[in-house]
Amino acid sequence: MARMSTLTRRFVEGHTVEYLRTAGGTRPDLRVVDTPDGRIVVKDFSRSDFLFRTIVGPILIRREYGALRKLIGVEGVPQLVGRIDRYSLAVQHVPGVSLDRKPSKPLSSEFYTDLRRVIDEMHAHGVAHCDLRSRGNVMVGDDGRPYVIDFGACVFLGRGLNPLFRWLFSQFVLADRNAVLRIKRRVSPELLSDAERAELAIPLPYERPARAFGEAVRRLTRKLLTRRNKPDTSA
Repeated sequence: MARMSTLTRRFVEGHTVEYLRTAGGTRPDLRVVDTPDGRIVVKDFSRSDFLFRTIVGPILIRREYGALRKLIGVEGVPQLVGRIDRYSLAVQHVPGVSLDRKPSKPLSSEFYTDLRRVIDEMHAHGVAHCDLRSRGNVMVGDDGRPYVIDFGACVFLGRGLNPLFRWLFSQFVLADRNAVLRIKRRVSPELLSDAERAELAIPLPYERPARAFGEAVRRLTRKLLTRRNKPDTSA
């Protein structure tokens, strides 16, 4: 794994070998960077729109950094390398493709069992993803295993015994688990069991207001903090 002492912005700029996604509006650059210890992926808001980069970018980087620190050692989450500066961080490079693109081979039941295991282990470490409805946040690695990425919207369990916070976290846990079934229905509907179909037929109690609130926040953010009010298809 790359050493943080070498990961300056100058090094990243000089050793980028591929862009998985280029920055624009609220989107960051996703760079593949060659290091002496292997390839890493750098998430970088430094070329996003100015207001978003200045106000929101550092918050998202700090939140994702905090989540990935909690998830060190969890198989199925690309491991944290470190934070480069207030706009960027680096994670392990995992060759593969996200599920918003059609996998080259049909996925097996074991893939979804493993994905659920990854999600459950994340929850056990106190992190709920909160954006797994976006299939782009789940990858199938070249090794055939699931990987969960992009923790900018995550929620932490937190410390203490506050019953309200624990209840709220439990609702995000339910949403993550439900999202796994939704991904399965979209990508591999033939693998759904009757019990899973029945579960999907029952809406989560707070799903509609939560989605409406999230959409409203995203629209307002784009309107106020980006130069152009184009739909952001990265979510």
